[in-house]
Amino acid sequence: MFNSKTFIILMLFYSISFSQGPNNGFGIGSEQEWNSSSQNGIASTGLVPSFKNSVSLSNPSTWINLSFTYLSITYGDLQSELHEANQKNKFSLIKSAQFIVPIKNKYAIGLELHPYSYQNIVLSDTVGENLIISEDTLSINRQYEQAGGIMALDLSLSSIFYKDFNIGVEFELLFGSSRTNNRLYVDNIPYTQSSRLSYNGFNTYLYLTKYVNKVSFYSKLGFSLRPMSVVLTQTYPFDDTNLNGYHDNIYSFLQGSDFPNINDIPPPTSSKLEDVHNISYFGIGIATKLSKRTQFSIEYDNKKDDSKISSELPNSFNYRIYNNNSISIGLINFPSKNSFSFFDNFILRTGLKYSSRDLDSEFLPSENDYNNVVRIDNGYNIKQIGYSIGFGYKFKTVGNQIDFTYYFGSKDYPMDYGKENIRRFNIAISIADIWFIKRRQR
Repeated sequence: MFNSKTFIILMLFYSISFSQGPNNGFGIGSEQEWNSSSQNGIASTGLVPSFKNSVSLSNPSTWINLSFTYLSITYGDLQSELHEANQKNKFSLIKSAQFIVPIKNKYAIGLELHPYSYQNIVLSDTVGENLIISEDTLSINRQYEQAGGIMALDLSLSSIFYKDFNIGVEFELLFGSSRTNNRLYVDNIPYTQSSRLSYNGFNTYLYLTKYVNKVSFYSKLGFSLRPMSVVLTQTYPFDDTNLNGYHDNIYSFLQGSDFPNINDIPPPTSSKLEDVHNISYFGIGIATKLSKRTQFSIEYDNKKDDSKISSELPNSFNYRIYNNNSISIGLINFPSKNSFSFFDNFILRTGLKYSSRDLDSEFLPSENDYNNVVRIDNGYNIKQIGYSIGFGYKFKTVGNQIDFTYYFGSKDYPMDYGKENIRRFNIAISIADIWFIKRRQR
């Protein structure tokens, strides 16, 4: 019958299909690059103004320049195409919900909820022929699924530090979960083991903005105040004989019932793994006015992950992005502040971004020595280049705004994944109003 040695040999026949691209299987998954449509429009890291003149939705130190309270919702659609696998994947979701309150042009406070990373991935083998094992003819294949991700809740505060110098601070609470299903199909009957990963962490960022004539300087520093931990909960493996996808006691006349009986198995086991994501961040940006409404910008940022990601995580890949460098340039034409002309209220954006991501992998000093796992630089580097275009429109006197952006990029992987083309379409609506002002009675 089937044994562990045969199982290991079968794993060599793996072919890979990704529901959202290979990055979803690296470390904690593929991190979200842009929270707002306006930021995406100039391929910005989020530091320089992209929403309004002197305002970036992703930089709290610029919110002091807002005249009204804003509620902004961004919806995004992403399509990924892997050339080597000849596979296209697509998904869409709300990318950000943000509420910003400026106070007397001296202070500002904001709250935002957005995805931090995505972990949707599917792996399947290509063993299509029947195998003869101990005189039994078996059809065997395997599938690994992981779905979920990490969310972020951001609380941001900002103030004027002194003339032409603003300061902002952001506290980012990370939470969320992902579920995994590891299935081995023998004669189309899945032998399944499920697990769940529950994440928790806390990051903080400091923003600085300095205005000098027609040039503005922006910087951002960040680190993990509490490195991310994860609670791993694993269930007992079972034979899903009735083929309904769950471990239950339901009896099927044709297939029978699951084995073992759900009442005969031990409870799920839980373990806590520390330091699975521990970041340090540095970013700088410069924006200059080419005219009263036109802005040119350039940005650079670096993000490192100094975590000690554990071998116990049921991750599908043995890779982690430990260093990410990116540089972007953008050009934007803001709307007129005072004109009511239809064309004067349009916003035009375009940008170009290049990034380089370094990967490492686990190394065991000796076989099964999981207590002394180290991570080594494997020389793998992912390069990505892309451009974006977009437009927006400001309407009503309070400055309501709608923004559309389109991004096309290409990733080159050093492994067998080949090239991945990425297309993003974002739409955002930002509603402004006057809050916290006591109206005088007539």
